[in-house]
Amino acid sequence: MRVSALRSAGVAGLAATALLAAATPAGAATTGPGDGSAYGASATVSLLPGVLGAPGLTVDTGRLASSSTGGPTSASVVDAPLKGLVTAKAITSSAKHDSTSGEVAATASIVDAALPVLAPLAGRTPTARVISARCTGTADGVTGSSELAGLDLGRLGSLPVGTGPNRELGVPGVVRVIVNEQVRHADGSLTVNALHIKLLGGAVTGALGNGDVVLASATCGKATTPRGETSTPTPAPTQAPPAGAASGGGQVRVIPVGAPQTGDGSLATDR
Repeated sequence: MRVSALRSAGVAGLAATALLAAATPAGAATTGPGDGSAYGASATVSLLPGVLGAPGLTVDTGRLASSSTGGPTSASVVDAPLKGLVTAKAITSSAKHDSTSGEVAATASIVDAALPVLAPLAGRTPTARVISARCTGTADGVTGSSELAGLDLGRLGSLPVGTGPNRELGVPGVVRVIVNEQVRHADGSLTVNALHIKLLGGAVTGALGNGDVVLASATCGKATTPRGETSTPTPAPTQAPPAGAASGGGQVRVIPVGAPQTGDGSLATDR
């Protein structure tokens, strides 16, 4: 983890430029069949002086609690602060490839998260009990979904219980908050980021800085062909779904603040 305080606006600008040029886009991936990976959180940002009470701060955390099908296949971090940008009680991830079925699965989860970096815009510190992303690669294709339990973004806005991928909230010119971000790659793999915060810089009132914060990310490649079987290509759909429509696994499940839940963040139901 690399952190440095910036002492002047000129230095801050140069550091931000260098930092962002070196950063890998949150959706970038090169993933072959049978490959999968996940991580709990990452932050690559340069904050303006005064944000979080600092004279100017550059943070590059790398990918926390990172796992992959090549190993380690699971990872966790407890009580992990991202230098005041985000805090979390626990961050976990896992990635698996089943050599028998050929299927790939990856998950990432954050428990009891708070986002102090967005407090000036939200009117209070945004929080969530659970933020999670998952993806799977099967013979039918690669799909993904996200879950946000107890998400409270304050003045930044709210989300309906069921919503499709790549829903955006935020403040123009200041910040974009992308919920259930799903990025399809040329190699057929899929990256799901449960929450992607993009600081847009600028000199407008309320500006925070430049960079990206990703919370709960999972990437899956295509399934491999099980031993002794022949792969049959899945026919392409003859018609695209209507604009704004989301197929089942692609939706994000937003569980309202105060809703009764089970230990994994899902809604409790009467049996």
